[in-house]
Amino acid sequence: MYKKLSFSLLLCLFLAACSKQPQPYESFEDAQVALKTLNMALVQPDAKKIDRITKEQLVFSDAYLVKRHTIYQNLMGMELNLNQIAQVNYLVIAERFPERYFNWPPQVDVLKNMLAFEGSKSTPDNIITWLKLTQDTLDSAKQSNLKLNKIELTLLQSYVLSAIGSNDVQPALKSHIRAFSDYLASYKPRGSVGLRGLPNGSQWYQSKLNYFSGEVHSPLEWVTILNENIKVLDRVAFDSKLSISHKKSFLVQYLSDEKLIEGLDWQADYQDLPAMASNMNMSDKDKTLMLAMMESDIGIHYHAWTLPQAKVNLMKRLEITQEEAQYLVEDIILYPGQSFSFIQQII
Repeated sequence: MYKKLSFSLLLCLFLAACSKQPQPYESFEDAQVALKTLNMALVQPDAKKIDRITKEQLVFSDAYLVKRHTIYQNLMGMELNLNQIAQVNYLVIAERFPERYFNWPPQVDVLKNMLAFEGSKSTPDNIITWLKLTQDTLDSAKQSNLKLNKIELTLLQSYVLSAIGSNDVQPALKSHIRAFSDYLASYKPRGSVGLRGLPNGSQWYQSKLNYFSGEVHSPLEWVTILNENIKVLDRVAFDSKLSISHKKSFLVQYLSDEKLIEGLDWQADYQDLPAMASNMNMSDKDKTLMLAMMESDIGIHYHAWTLPQAKVNLMKRLEITQEEAQYLVEDIILYPGQSFSFIQQII
């Protein structure tokens, strides 16, 4: 009798434990930490080196995508504030779009980050695996007319050439990097630099506009709204200090003095850009700058402006050099829609 009761009790405890399994991530903060760990090769902490990277941390590999999806699904089951819910919805929607076909986000020197990991004999194998995956994925993407634009391609080529020129890269690994460099040299980029040049690119861009602006307007409706506000502002001097890379977007740099509000997107440096922008005390100069950025954003990603057209537009609106205009246009290409984080302060 005792044995039967004991077995029944153990069975009940086991079933209860199975039915009440806790979520792997129980809070927004836990999920953010998990995403930062997953994205180690994308946003590597400058002061910290880790011993090894896992298969899940190979950017946009199948294991990476599954892990990221699991984290997003956990977030969808949590009690979050409205800004956090908007972030999660934006990231979940982005899973549907072509980003996963571009294993190497051109904003970041992923190869340099991976080479920086110390103490792991498997790291060269991981890099070789990832380079092959990136090439295979780019080839597969071309079958669906998904191609890098010329800015993205140029950035990837610069990263690869930098690795080839480094004395710290093992010769055996360098041969694989050279092979990938040869592949990029023969790669034909798409004509348009904006998102509209991609299949489903217009819908992808619309989702970005909706999230960063907090409003639902078509690009053409935004053009009308922006024109109404731009015409009452004078041309202003541009005096922002620009980085030498696009590892952090111009918008992230611009908000660096504002109180941090935590976010989930590595492309926003894990900051909630719309929430932070809404707290900024904006001058007329700030507003003119952001309106010019938004106007160029729509021009590039919806109207298919060329790089020179976008530069001319910025130089018309701002007292800005050719080099500064080039940097800002590249940033708009790499971080679509982010400037609309400021729209609530302007309209």
